Amino acid sequence: MGKNVQNETGATLIDLIFSTAIMLFVTASFYHLLLSFYENYGLQEAIAEMQQQARVADDLISREIRLAGYDPTGALFLENQQPNGSKATKEYSKSACKPGPHPAEQIFEATPALFHYLADLNGNAAVNLNKDIDEDVRYEWVGAGGKDSCGKKKSSFTLYRDSGSGGGAQEVALNIDNFNLAYFDEDGNELIGTLPQRALDLEQRGKVKKVVMTFTVKAALNHSSGGANHPHGSRTRVTEVWLKNR
Repeated sequence: MGKNVQNETGATLIDLIFSTAIMLFVTASFYHLLLSFYENYGLQEAIAEMQQQARVADDLISREIRLAGYDPTGALFLENQQPNGSKATKEYSKSACKPGPHPAEQIFEATPALFHYLADLNGNAAVNLNKDIDEDVRYEWVGAGGKDSCGKKKSSFTLYRDSGSGGGAQEVALNIDNFNLAYFDEDGNELIGTLPQRALDLEQRGKVKKVVMTFTVKAALNHSSGGANHPHGSRTRVTEVWLKNR
């Protein structure tokens, strides 16, 4: 009888070990499945946010810079594209990193990473009153260095918009991995400014008829799905904008 008990006890122990191994295998498989589901969900969420960032940046910038030089009364800007000394911007407008009033000019600044323009949206032939909202707009992309063109510290890979209202530059889109504005005249010739910032001079700014905007948005991923290097982790958009008021 004792021998039978030992056999029964030994068989029960083997069964227990075997059952435990199966349970651990099933648990591990379920964990990996759950982890994969979680990472995929996070990836899809990040991609959706990335696509939204791209749409916001593209739609907003292209819609606004198309208005550069808008002058329904014909009294704000000069026909020869020269700065109008009889009209001035608000005292906190910024051109070439110098805040203060500036003679009215359709395009103040134009570089591959920056576009600053005026537009008389309310038709009062001025851009220096409190009611002249969103008529003095400056877009600028800040890259890896984390500083804007004036040397001020800003968030890296971020697109900023300054409406000249005195509130300073505001973040428009995040995770912009690269950003480039190219300028063309009416004959399709690219206008290239001088180094280091490749800023267009006054004569070149007066010839700008088309702006081609190219930028890449990366998904903000922090898990093991591959992050921004994931094949679906970035989107590049190219948009042509004709400045109809020039």
